Amino acid sequence: MKQWCKKHAGQVLGVLAVLILAGVGLTYRKEIWAILTQESARDAFIEFVRGRGVAGVFLFLGIQLLQVVVAFLPGEMVELAAGLLYGTWGGLALCLCGILLASCMIYAFIRLFHVNKIDEKTLSKYRFLHDKAHIRFMVFLVFFIPGTPKDILTYLGPFLPLPAWQFLLISTLARIPSVLTSTFAANQFANGAWKVSAAVFAITGIVAFLCLLFEERILARFRRCTTEK
Repeated sequence: MKQWCKKHAGQVLGVLAVLILAGVGLTYRKEIWAILTQESARDAFIEFVRGRGVAGVFLFLGIQLLQVVVAFLPGEMVELAAGLLYGTWGGLALCLCGILLASCMIYAFIRLFHVNKIDEKTLSKYRFLHDKAHIRFMVFLVFFIPGTPKDILTYLGPFLPLPAWQFLLISTLARIPSVLTSTFAANQFANGAWKVSAAVFAITGIVAFLCLLFEERILARFRRCTTEK
């Protein structure tokens, strides 16, 4: 039973999360659509969440934790919600706090179940992260570049030649530009600056698409750099 839990815990949590999100989406589909399309509904939603005070903050942190732990859930939606609800800088701070807490939970989970190795196929694309001489710089780049599966890469942290506190600090700080663009765009949207929001979305979308399109070349370049040095 313990072996089965080790192997399938992530999948089970993922399925449950998707079912819960789907249920919430279907139940409140009219309200969600109104928030997206009507300024009055959007303002009322923002005031409702902010009116919950500390409870609203903890609720958001819980959502952020779930998104990072269940790695395939899109983080952009949570970041946009943070910017919408708490502004550019408040949303950024909450997202980074949630990301750091979730990363710590992942470390604790892996230690709790005594996982001491990872599937070689999963690690093969990012084998350059084992270069001890440049590990800090490489971790920063991987988490800085748009389009990389950052939440999935968090699960590689415990297997890298890097102290836990350094990995957690570097991987969290490297996300700042990506998270900041999302919270800024959402905050502009909430304030009615549609053109600015659309421009930020377009630019970040293009950059992320190009990084995804040339991901193999970028990773290959990283591998060559670590091999040559």
